[in-house]
Amino acid sequence: MLHLDTGNTGFMILCTSLVMLMTPGLAFFYGGLVGRKNVLAIMIQSFVSMGWTTVIWYLYGYSLCFSGDWHGIIGNFHNAFLRGVDLTTASPNNTIPMFVFIAYQMMFAIITPALISGAFTNRVTFKAYMLFLTGWLTFVYFPFVHMVWGGGFLQKWGVLDFAGGIVVHNIAGVAALASVLYVGKRHTADRGPHSIPLVALGTGLLWFGWYGFNAGSEMRVDSVTATAFLNTDLAASFAAVAWLFVAWINEKKPKLLGLLTGAVAGLATVIACESFHTSLDTILPARKCEFTIFCDVFFPDLAIPDSLGINNNERSVIAQAKATAGGHLNVIVQSLVG
Repeated sequence: MLHLDTGNTGFMILCTSLVMLMTPGLAFFYGGLVGRKNVLAIMIQSFVSMGWTTVIWYLYGYSLCFSGDWHGIIGNFHNAFLRGVDLTTASPNNTIPMFVFIAYQMMFAIITPALISGAFTNRVTFKAYMLFLTGWLTFVYFPFVHMVWGGGFLQKWGVLDFAGGIVVHNIAGVAALASVLYVGKRHTADRGPHSIPLVALGTGLLWFGWYGFNAGSEMRVDSVTATAFLNTDLAASFAAVAWLFVAWINEKKPKLLGLLTGAVAGLATVIACESFHTSLDTILPARKCEFTIFCDVFFPDLAIPDSLGINNNERSVIAQAKATAGGHLNVIVQSLVG
C-alpha cells in the first residue's frame, strides 16, 4: 500500500531528471573525444537510446525486470504496457508512487547501452546499432536487472549493488570489451579528440547527473543518501587528480583531458558500493582506478584498441576512453574483490 511521502517523491523526481541529463552529457563527452567527422554518428547513438529504450521499457522492459519470476533469471509480461500500475501503486519502499520508480529505473536503462557505443563508434552502421540496442537490452540488461534488483537468484544470494556497479557498468564494460574484440581494429585511425570543451561540457553534465544516479538509488532521503552523495564527489575528485598528476609526470605538462576522463572513471568505479563504505573507504576504489590510469599512461601497448583511440600510438589520445573501458572494468575488479 502506498504511504506517500512528498519529500521522498520530490527528491526521486529530481534524481530521475538528473539521471536523464547524463545521457546527453555522455553524448557530448563521447562527441568531443572522437574526430570531427564522427561527432554526429556517436551522438545520435546516445540520443536515440533516450527514445527507443523508453518505448521498449514501456512495452515490456519494466515488466521483464520487475514483474514475476522465471527461474530467478527473468520476469514475465504481467506488467507489459504498464498494465496493473496506477496512481495508488506503491514502489518497493512504499513511500513513492510506482510511476516514479518506473521512470527512475528507465533512465538507467537508457544510459547503459549508450555507454557501450564509445567502443565501436564509426565501425557499425546505425541499423546494426539499433538491432544491437534492442537485442542487448532484451537478452542482457533486463535479465541482469531482474537477477540483481528484481527478485532474481543473485538478489536472493545476497548480492549487493547499490547504484548499478554490476547491473549498469559491469555488464556495459564486458559488452564494450566483447564488441571491441569482435569488430577488431580500425582501418582508419580516428583523429580525435576534436573538441576538449565539448568533453568538459559532457563531464560536467555527467558529474552533476551522477549525484542523482547514486544518491537517488537509496529511494528515500536519509543518512545513506547523504553518504552516497558525498562519496560520489570524493571518488570523482580523487580519480581526477590522480589521472592529472600521473599524466603530468609522464607528459611533462598538465592536461584538461586527463582530468576530465579521470573524473568520469572515478565516478564509474565507486558506483557499486558507495553506500556500503565510509568516506575513507571510498578512496580505495579510486586507488584501483589510479592503477588503471598508471597502466594506460606508462604502458599504452597494453590498452584495448577501441574506437576512441587507446591503442592509436598517438600520445595525445592514450587516456581518452578509459571512462568507458577503464572505469567499467575497474568496477568488475571492485565487485570481485569487494
